[in-house]
Amino acid sequence: MRHVIIGTAGHVDHGKTTLVKALTGVNTDRLKAEQERGLTIELGFAPLTLPSGVRAGVVDVPGHERFVGNMLAGATGIDVALLVVAADEGVMPQTREHLDILNLLGTEVGVVALTKADIVDEDWLELAMEDVREQLASTRLSGAPIVPVSAVTGQGLDRLVEELDAAVARAAQMSEGQEEWNCARLPIDRVFTIAGHGTVVTGTLVGGSVRPGDRLELLPVGKPVRVRGVQVHGVTVPEAFRGQRVALNLAGVEKTEADRGMLLAAPGMLEPANLIDVELHVLPTAEPVGHGDRMHLHIGTSEVTCRVRVIGADAALPGEVSYAQLEVDGGAVVAARGDHFVVRTYSPMVTAGGGRVLATAAARSKRFREESVREYTVLASGDDAALVTLAADRIVRTRLRGATAAEVAKALFWPESRAAAALDAQAKVGAVVVLGEKGDPGAGADGERSYIPRHRWEQLVASLRGALEAFHAAQPLRRGMPREELRTQALPDWDSRAFAAVVAKAIADGVLEDAGTVVCLPGRQVQLSEDDARWARSIDEMFVADLMSPPDRAAVLATGAPAAVLDYLIDQGVLVRIGPELLFHRDALARAEAVVRELGAEGRPFSAAAFRDACGNSRKFAVALLEHFDSVRLTRRVGDERVLGR
Repeated sequence: MRHVIIGTAGHVDHGKTTLVKALTGVNTDRLKAEQERGLTIELGFAPLTLPSGVRAGVVDVPGHERFVGNMLAGATGIDVALLVVAADEGVMPQTREHLDILNLLGTEVGVVALTKADIVDEDWLELAMEDVREQLASTRLSGAPIVPVSAVTGQGLDRLVEELDAAVARAAQMSEGQEEWNCARLPIDRVFTIAGHGTVVTGTLVGGSVRPGDRLELLPVGKPVRVRGVQVHGVTVPEAFRGQRVALNLAGVEKTEADRGMLLAAPGMLEPANLIDVELHVLPTAEPVGHGDRMHLHIGTSEVTCRVRVIGADAALPGEVSYAQLEVDGGAVVAARGDHFVVRTYSPMVTAGGGRVLATAAARSKRFREESVREYTVLASGDDAALVTLAADRIVRTRLRGATAAEVAKALFWPESRAAAALDAQAKVGAVVVLGEKGDPGAGADGERSYIPRHRWEQLVASLRGALEAFHAAQPLRRGMPREELRTQALPDWDSRAFAAVVAKAIADGVLEDAGTVVCLPGRQVQLSEDDARWARSIDEMFVADLMSPPDRAAVLATGAPAAVLDYLIDQGVLVRIGPELLFHRDALARAEAVVRELGAEGRPFSAAAFRDACGNSRKFAVALLEHFDSVRLTRRVGDERVLGR
C-alpha cells in the first residue's frame, strides 16, 4: 500500500487534535472558532511520514456529538483507525459511537492512543486499558494495540508511530489480491476558491488516480469538469493515487455548483440513484429499524434523508443483519457495490446501524416475494457466477435487451475482464445465453457480445413461440408472421434492435425459422384446400394478365377472393408488396429490373418517363417501382433522373 489514510476517532476533549499536532507538527483546527474554543468542528488534515517511508494522510475528525455528520464525512476512505481515549476519563459515549461507526464502515485495522497518560497513575492507566480492551472485544478492532501517550511530555509517541506503521503494513497485507476497478472516485468534503485559480475541491481519493487534464464528472448533477491541477497535502504533483488526500483545481464548475457530499468520478462510470439495495446491520444497542422508517443516510461524504424498505420482514432487528432498500427523499446518491454506509435515526439523531451497498436499484423490490429474498442473498454472496447471472438478469429486465460485459462490470463495480470471464464461464455451462459476436445481429448495445440468463431466455422464447402458435392457428394460410407484428405481440416493450438480436439467436438455435420476410415455427408448412388453390391460380392469372399495371388489394378482394389466399401469395413471394397499397407479380419485378438495367447501361442516366414508357404503364406504377428500386439500391436518384446504384 503506497498511500494510506489514518483517521482519528474518539470522544470530544480526549486530545485528538493535540495528538495529531504532536505527531505531524500541524494544527488541524483551521477555523478561528475551533482555535478559540479548543473544539474541532470541521475536518482537519495533516501528512505523516512513517518509519517505513510510507507517507500517510491523517484525517482529524470532530468528537462532539453535534458534529458526528462531519466525523462521518471524514471517515470516508480510512484505512487505519487511530482511536483516541483519554486515560483520565476512559471510554465515553462518543468513543462508543465512533467505534460503532468504524465497525459499520468496515474499518478492520487500528491503533488505540491512550492520551493524557502523564496525569494518571499506573493502576488507573491499567484500568483504562482494560476498559478499552473490553469495548474493542466485539468490534473489528478487537486486539488492536493500545499505546499510552502524552502529547505534552512526548511519552509513548515514538511507539505510537511504530504501531501505526505496523498497522499500515497489516492493512496493506489484507488488501493484497483484492481486484479493484481502476475508476477515479473522489467524495468531496471541502469546496473553496483561490484567487486566480478558481474552484478547488478536496477529499480522499478512494479509487483510481487523477492527473491534470483529466475529464471527470461531478455527481449527482452530471456536470463535466476538467482537472487543472492536483495537490497532495499542499504539494503540486503530476498524479494522485487511491488513498491520498488530494486537492483538485477544477475548470468548468463554479464554487456554488459544487458542495460537500458530491462526488467526482470518471465520466459514465457511476450513475446517481434514489434507490439502493443494501445489507443492513442494526447495532445491538439500537431500536429496531421498521419498514418505512425515515433515517439519515451517510454514504461517502454525503448526508441525505431516506426511507427504509425492509426486505422479507417488517423490521430490521438489533444485532442482526437484514436486507433492505434505502429510498432517498427527493434526490439521489452516488454509490457503488461494496461502499459502506451509516444510518442514523431521524430525530433525535443517533447511530442506528449501517452496512454495505449491494447494488443500485431501478425499481422497488417486492418485499415478501421469495425471488426478491433470493436475489439479495446472491448480492450479499461472493459467488462470481451467481453475481454476474443476477446482474445480467437485472439489466435484461430493466433495459429490455441483452446485457454486455461492460454493463455487468459497472453494476458489480468490477473490472470488465473479471465480468467477461465469469459470463463466458456461465455461457459454457449453459447458465447464460450469448447473443452475437461483434457486428452480428445479436450484438449488444455497443456492438459487443451480450448475455441473457438461461431462465430469462426461455421466457423470451416461450413468448415468441406462443405468439407464433396463436398466429398460425388464426392464419392457417400464412407461412409466418412479419417480424414487427411478432415484436408487438410477443415482446412489445423491446425496441426493434434488441428484438432482432433475440430473434436472430432463436433462429440460429433452431427454435424459430426464418421464412424470408416472415418468421415461423420450425417445419411450418401451408397446405391449400382445393378451393383455396383455385383462388390462388385465379389471383395469379389476374396479376399476370395485367403484369405492369396490376390491380390493388381492394380490387382483388372485390372479386370475392379470400384475403387469406392473397396474403398466402405474398408470403410465398409470388406477389410483392410495393409501398402501402400496391402489389406486383414477381415476374413484373423481374421485367422492371431488366428495363432499368437496359436504360442505365454504361452509366447512362434515365428519367421516370423513359422508364414508364419502356414498361408501358402509368406514372403511378412507374414511380412506385423506381422508389422500390431506390430503397434496395438498384437505382440512385440524381436530380430528376436515375442511374444504376450498383
